[in-house]
Amino acid sequence: MAMCRKSEGVIMKEDNSIHKSFKHGMNCSFGKFCIIEEDVIIGNNVTIENYVLLKKGTRIGNDCFIDSYVRSSGENKIGNKCTIRYGATIAKDVFIADGVFISPNVMTIYSDPNGNHGISTYIGNNVFIGTAAVIRNSITITDDVVIGAMSYVNMDCKKHGGLYVGQPAKLIG
Repeated sequence: MAMCRKSEGVIMKEDNSIHKSFKHGMNCSFGKFCIIEEDVIIGNNVTIENYVLLKKGTRIGNDCFIDSYVRSSGENKIGNKCTIRYGATIAKDVFIADGVFISPNVMTIYSDPNGNHGISTYIGNNVFIGTAAVIRNSITITDDVVIGAMSYVNMDCKKHGGLYVGQPAKLIG
């Protein structure tokens, strides 16, 4: 069993790999075996569970919960009051606004099969993304949208409060 240490409002297990440039707010906690690379910043009241990877340039706001086995490819931003559940992958250049819930095993993608990146992916305020959904690169999802479980989002979801489901995802309500 690993010992915990508490300093500057952070509770962290000793078997984590944390870069010395890591910056954090108050009341943060970390599980075991997390890897935090350089230039990562998290806000206040953030819980990060076990086996989480946060690559260079990841930004996480206040009051967030990051579940076990979540991976951030870096150079992305997660807003305030977000929940990212077990096994989700947040790709490079993804912007997640406030109040977003990302279910287990959701994947965002950085580039297309030809290696083309395009514009940033934007996930709006209060969006819910169902289990195992895949969000292609360069997608915009408007505020209050619901993405159904196992959906493949390959086009913008711009209907405020819309429900998108399927492979590919289509507006159904």
